[in-house]
Amino acid sequence: MNNQKLLSIVIPAYNVEQFLEECIKSLLYVKLVNSTEILIIDDGSKDNTLTIANRYAKQYPEIIKVIHKQNGGHGSAINTGIAAAQGIYFKVVDGDDTVNPIVYDRYLKELQKISVQGCDLVATPFTCMIYKTGKPTKIIKRQIQGTEKLPQKKIFSFQDAAKFLHIRMHEWTIRTAILKEHKIVLSEHSFYVDMQYILFPIPWIKTICILPYFVYQYRLGQESQSVSIKNMQKNREQHKNVMRSLIHFYRLREAKGDNRIVLSYLARGIAKMETNQIQIALSLPIGKQAKKELIGCEKEIKKNCPMAYWANEKRSIKLLRNSNYMIYPIASIAWKMINR
Repeated sequence: MNNQKLLSIVIPAYNVEQFLEECIKSLLYVKLVNSTEILIIDDGSKDNTLTIANRYAKQYPEIIKVIHKQNGGHGSAINTGIAAAQGIYFKVVDGDDTVNPIVYDRYLKELQKISVQGCDLVATPFTCMIYKTGKPTKIIKRQIQGTEKLPQKKIFSFQDAAKFLHIRMHEWTIRTAILKEHKIVLSEHSFYVDMQYILFPIPWIKTICILPYFVYQYRLGQESQSVSIKNMQKNREQHKNVMRSLIHFYRLREAKGDNRIVLSYLARGIAKMETNQIQIALSLPIGKQAKKELIGCEKEIKKNCPMAYWANEKRSIKLLRNSNYMIYPIASIAWKMINR
């Protein structure tokens, strides 16, 4: 354990030559860099991503390791990172994102203390960096959902606070052993696997520590991003399949006898994915096909995971349901006006 790295940072990298150096540098220029390992997973890039990664690995051989693989998607790259990771803790930093080096340094110091005490999940808020040009035009700080009344810098029971929480991917630092021991595997050749990453380990997370450090800097504003509405429309079947995998996991854990706190947390995560499915349907041109997709999604989740169906607290979705979807055209117009 004395020689084990504190933290494995996994960088899924596909065609990110424009951003990768900035990502790597943000992780290197901290005092505790030698306590980390940086695993750059080149997912079959066709640009200079691999060349850049190899150059840094040669310069920092004790810290950086490059794994080149055939293209398999974001989940495949994370799966490869889980298999290779040797650190006590595990964090994903996408190749087009960065960390704040000053804050990251403080986070590593705190993580050292936490590792001695032992903790399954460490949560940190993040920053959205919205780009329209070469520099961020807007910076938005995202607090961890549900942590307003919870203690910080203290280890406490995850289940004691689970009903308040939703911890997003960029906020996650998880004990590597949980991922390995429970064989956490994400879908390959698919977008939107972040929800698998943050829900599949939930049954085995016993303790959590919340740190007030805005470590992760998430880049937004690129049309190529999977979360852009055009790409969500295009890839909506992938989104639906990920949601189905989560429903399958929920039912498996229910059959295993997991307690209601765990099942409720999983259900609320699935409900968030269903909300996105409804928003995708509302973003499509108004017509029978879009309405059919919306209602079909609702029926499927109500049948296969009623707890997730009823976990959806969004007022707009309740209005849709209460109207028997008669207000669908108005809801679609309203969504487009708000999000244009």
